[in-house]
Amino acid sequence: MANKKKILVAYASRTGNTEKLAEAIAEGVNGVEGVSVTIKRARDIKPGDAVSADGYAFGSHSAFEYMAGELKTLFEELYRVRDKMTGKPVLLFATGHGGQVAALESMDRVVGVFNPRWIKPGVAVEAMPDETEKARAVEMGKKLAEAVKK
Repeated sequence: MANKKKILVAYASRTGNTEKLAEAIAEGVNGVEGVSVTIKRARDIKPGDAVSADGYAFGSHSAFEYMAGELKTLFEELYRVRDKMTGKPVLLFATGHGGQVAALESMDRVVGVFNPRWIKPGVAVEAMPDETEKARAVEMGKKLAEAVKK
């Protein structure tokens, strides 16, 4: 399909829990025809990767109830191209051991400067996502993919 929409799933993961959640979101995106997904660690993303995407899922582990520095650094890099990201759908996700909701809120505040089209609610999971949480992440990935197609 020549006009396939693209979603970028960017994450920072210290123990692998956030990576598993990113994979579940990507699985949901892959379930929607006409949309492709790329999963990358935040530190491996260049501004051009983000500009060429039609939607985003950003995730992090809780780092003292804040997003990981790796993801914050990405957002600082993307700030200079924010006008090319404005209005695109964004889903946020986080994992942690008690601080995941606060980490999600920190991402929400920072990503808000990009003036996104929010896909809510974000996904916050304590520790490794279980099957129920993975299923919810898959559904949110589908919701993100459907929003990108509109």
